[in-house]
Amino acid sequence: MKPLNLYKIQDWVNQGRLDPTKPITIKELCESRCVSNVKDGVKLLAKGSEEVKVPLNVIISRASAQAIAAIEAAGGSVTTRYYTPFAIKRIVQGKMDPVNSLQAQIPAGEYTAKRTFYNRLPDPTSRKDIEYYRDPAHRGYLSHLVPEGHGPSLFFKTPGAGRAIERKTTKAKNVASENRMW
Repeated sequence: MKPLNLYKIQDWVNQGRLDPTKPITIKELCESRCVSNVKDGVKLLAKGSEEVKVPLNVIISRASAQAIAAIEAAGGSVTTRYYTPFAIKRIVQGKMDPVNSLQAQIPAGEYTAKRTFYNRLPDPTSRKDIEYYRDPAHRGYLSHLVPEGHGPSLFFKTPGAGRAIERKTTKAKNVASENRMW
């Protein structure tokens, strides 16, 4: 992951290299040369979080909790999105949409691509990645798939979320338990 601090994004916005009215994706970050040589994605870090003054709509690979809090305090939003190295290469070339995939939920009025792209973004396949992008705390793009009151984990169930197991007792077991001496 390529680290990117908030102060650098704010400097690029102040210089006019990034447009804060549009979503800031990996493509915009690479085109403005805010980051270069991105292979696995970009992680947003909170260094310089006090400098963020304008609301930003950031779609990025990963983000720290402090960076998410700083952007949301300024009135912006953060969405974490899964990218493969091949997808990043195609996004930078302009051959793939940096936001949409089959499972992504894009609310009406937000960024939607006008062009038709041949390739679509892949969704995560490893359990670790699926759980990260399903987590509402990480602002994952798959968090809309998690039912209310459930956790993002695919393996561990939320206590009390499963169906109640009723124990069936028979008359013979009740009689046997009454006849015990100790």
